[in-house]
Amino acid sequence: MEEEELTMFENIDLKDFWNSHEYYTENYVEEPLTDDIIAFYENKLGFKLPKSYIQLMKIQNGGAPKKEYWFNEYAKRNEVNTIGLAGFFGIGGKKRNSLFGKFGNEFWFNEWEYPRDIGIIIADTESGGHDMIYLDYRECGKDGEPKVSVCFQEYDYEIQVLANNFEEFIGMLISEEELEA
Repeated sequence: MEEEELTMFENIDLKDFWNSHEYYTENYVEEPLTDDIIAFYENKLGFKLPKSYIQLMKIQNGGAPKKEYWFNEYAKRNEVNTIGLAGFFGIGGKKRNSLFGKFGNEFWFNEWEYPRDIGIIIADTESGGHDMIYLDYRECGKDGEPKVSVCFQEYDYEIQVLANNFEEFIGMLISEEELEA
């Protein structure tokens, strides 16, 4: 690993990050990532994927995190402060819930009319498709460091920024037990 990658996720145990339930293995987890696979899908997407996202996907290429809730106790009054994740899409196209799978980006863009100009849909939520998690490239361009945002289908595709980058987003995930505490 590059030296820069070693400093990512300093306070998060990525070895114990993923839920091992077979549903996620069957529907989300793609083949292990190689540099060739990453280059192929970045080219197909038209976006450079963040190093922190790639680092996490190299440990397991898609699936559900054990800490399945994004939580922000400092959310503004008109913002959502909790979102339950269903799973992160694997980088590939073989599994149903992967970036190019049956229920990947094209499905959400074409069938549910989620906007393409935000960036890449990387995760679905417990809402059953009514809000989706994006790598948000609107400010940084296709080669920059994207923010992480949620887009709410039921609220005219309103967008709320959840984190300034993917690593920060992962650091904001908590377990159901922590949420209820």
